[in-house]
Amino acid sequence: MKGKRPRSPVARTWQGVIGAVVLMSVLACGQSDAQTEQGGDGEPHGIRIGFSMDSFVVERWQRDRDAFLDEARIHGVEVILRTANERLDVQREQLLELAQSGIDVLVVVPNDAEGLSDIVESIRNRGVPVLAYDRLVRNTAIDGYISFDNQGIGSMMADAVLSELESRADGDSTVLVINGALSDYNSFMINRGIVTSLTPHVDSGRVRVLDSLWLQTWRNEEAHDAIEGAFDRFEHISGVIAANDLIADAVVRSAAARGLAGELLVSGMDGDLAAVQRVAEGTQLMTIYKPVEDLARRAVHAAIELAGTQTLQADELIHNGRVDVPFIRLAPVMVTQESILDTVIADRFHSYDDVFRNVPESQRPPR
Repeated sequence: MKGKRPRSPVARTWQGVIGAVVLMSVLACGQSDAQTEQGGDGEPHGIRIGFSMDSFVVERWQRDRDAFLDEARIHGVEVILRTANERLDVQREQLLELAQSGIDVLVVVPNDAEGLSDIVESIRNRGVPVLAYDRLVRNTAIDGYISFDNQGIGSMMADAVLSELESRADGDSTVLVINGALSDYNSFMINRGIVTSLTPHVDSGRVRVLDSLWLQTWRNEEAHDAIEGAFDRFEHISGVIAANDLIADAVVRSAAARGLAGELLVSGMDGDLAAVQRVAEGTQLMTIYKPVEDLARRAVHAAIELAGTQTLQADELIHNGRVDVPFIRLAPVMVTQESILDTVIADRFHSYDDVFRNVPESQRPPR
């Protein structure tokens, strides 16, 4: 079926993808916020951490920030926090500012995996170790990386959609993949997991991949354009493997407008409240919950270790395009309708009342 193509710039190829007192003020007009936490309740370490974050667009990043600052307070560590509001140029300026402020270690959530390499190299040349937080900094030497099993996340999302397709015995099992931001190397690791799970099903003819779309940024609007274009181009889509919950939100909204909510299988990642609500309601198949409080706590410990010894002890390494980086890998958790109570609610990541707010009481599971 012919129709308009997505207005957002997306790259397509299926074959190609196989190979601690805080000033909480976000400034207007796209400027960054500045936050500093001084000392804490624990025994002072005399350590100053520079924490550079990309943005708070995704709900989970606010949890990362709060958990990181709370853990730093416990250990008497000072944190200088900067947030770039999704602007690479701002983050580059902020990193230079942090390097000149006398920090002992830098923790960074990069806006662009490649776009900070030269700045990071100059910071390390000052003797400041660098820890990449959840997103890998590429093609320059760094001292550590802490994140979840991103390839495993991709496989989990794909496997969930494939399993449901098989149970439905859909005669025309067609899948669309909407990958994350090209600027985030996590997107490529997640895609690798998706491809690994899909390939045997594609090779056997059980599943047909309609397209594999790449977004420029993790933005709901761009995802909306991509899925609208896909609905115009393809007569039937059985499932959408969406790389995170913002993308899933756009997909579910577009599906609902076509009367397909709950019929179209949609994956997601991050465990956002709205996504878990959609899972509870049956309009999103699953999401990946990342225990970000654990990630943040362990990142503070890793930063303290790096500040003291310049070396991070980790069980494995990951190659970032230039060097092998010590990698602390955490396990993600899949959330489905059946497992909501045992995962995000049991961990108090979300409350029962919030998750099931839009579900009639007669259809809610017992507390």
